[in-house]
Amino acid sequence: MFRTCFMLIGLIALFSCCVKQELKTCTSDSSLAGQADFPIGAAADPLLFSSDSIYRHLFFSQFSSATAENSFKPAYLHPEENTYQWNEADEFVSQCRSHQMRVHGHTLIWHQQNPQWMNAFAGSSEQWEQMMKSHIVSIVRYFRPTVLSWDVVNEAFNEDGSLRNTIWLQHVGSSYIEKAFMFARQASPEAKLFYNDYGLETNPAKRKAVLAFLNHLRLKGVPIDGIGLQMHIDIKYADASMIEEAIYEVAQNGYDVHLSEVDISLNPRGKDYLLNAKDLQAQAELMHKIVRAYRNIPLHQQFGITFWGISDRYSWIRTTYNRSDYPLLFDDQYQPKPIYCQLKQAL
Repeated sequence: MFRTCFMLIGLIALFSCCVKQELKTCTSDSSLAGQADFPIGAAADPLLFSSDSIYRHLFFSQFSSATAENSFKPAYLHPEENTYQWNEADEFVSQCRSHQMRVHGHTLIWHQQNPQWMNAFAGSSEQWEQMMKSHIVSIVRYFRPTVLSWDVVNEAFNEDGSLRNTIWLQHVGSSYIEKAFMFARQASPEAKLFYNDYGLETNPAKRKAVLAFLNHLRLKGVPIDGIGLQMHIDIKYADASMIEEAIYEVAQNGYDVHLSEVDISLNPRGKDYLLNAKDLQAQAELMHKIVRAYRNIPLHQQFGITFWGISDRYSWIRTTYNRSDYPLLFDDQYQPKPIYCQLKQAL
C-alpha cells in the first residue's frame, strides 16, 4: 500500500512537470532556504570566504545547511597519526553557526583523500580497527554538538554492488562499515548517521545491493539513520523516473534521504561545448522533477538537498575533468540560472 501510494503521487507529480516550462529569469533577492520546507544546502570552500565576497554572500544568504567540500576529510583533519588540524574546520563551523546554518560532516571513512600515514599504517586487523575507532571518535566527539550529522562511510560499493577494495576492507574486513557506524554513535548518540554514495540514483543494481547490505546491518542494531544520494547527474543520460524511483525506494526502506552532492552536468562527454538555452532549460526541468519527487516522500525523511558548490566558476567538474561545464545554480558571474529559478518555483 505504501509503495502504491508513493508511485501514484509520483506519477501525478511527473505528469504536472511534463508541461513545457518557459525559460525564465529571476533574482536571488530572496533565499532558497526561505522557500523550502526542508534544509537547502551547499558545499563550500571556506578559503574562498575571505577572497570572494560574492561567493561568501550567496552561500550565507541562500542556504540553511552547510557542507565543507574538503575541510572535514581525513587528509585535512588528521594529517599525522597523533595530530589533528582543527583550525580550518573550526572556522567553517563558526561562520556557519553564526548564520544559523546546520553543518553536515563529510566524511569520516573513505578510500580517497586519506593522509599518507593512514594508507601506510602497519598493524594487525585489531590495530587497524583501533586506529579507525580513534579517528572516528576523536573527530565526532570534538565537533559535538555543533555538527550533528555525518557521512560516516562514503562510497564503499562498486558499480556491480560488490564491496570496494579499500584499505578498510583489506585490513578490517567487511565489518568495517558496521563498526564505523557503531563508533560514530558512541561518540555522538544524538547525531544523524549517513551512508553516502554516487550512482544510487541511476544504478538500480548497486542501489539494491547497498540497501540489502545496510538493511541487514540495521536488523543487527547498527545505527544507520539515512542514505545520501550524491546526485552527480547530467542532462544527457539521467532518467527522471529512475531518480524518482530511487528516492522513493530509499524512503520506503525507512531511511532519511539526503540528496547530498547535487550538480547537473551539461557536457558529460567532455567535448567542445557552447552553452545554450536548450540545455539550460533541460537542466532546469530535470531539477524541477527531482524536487517534486523529493517533496512527495514523508517530510520527516527529507533531510535536505545539498548542491556540490554554488557557482559554475568553482565547480569540481571543471578542475577534475578539465572540461567546460555549467552544473550549478549560479553562473560564472554569480547570476541565477534557469535551474535556480525552477528550483525556487518547485520549492
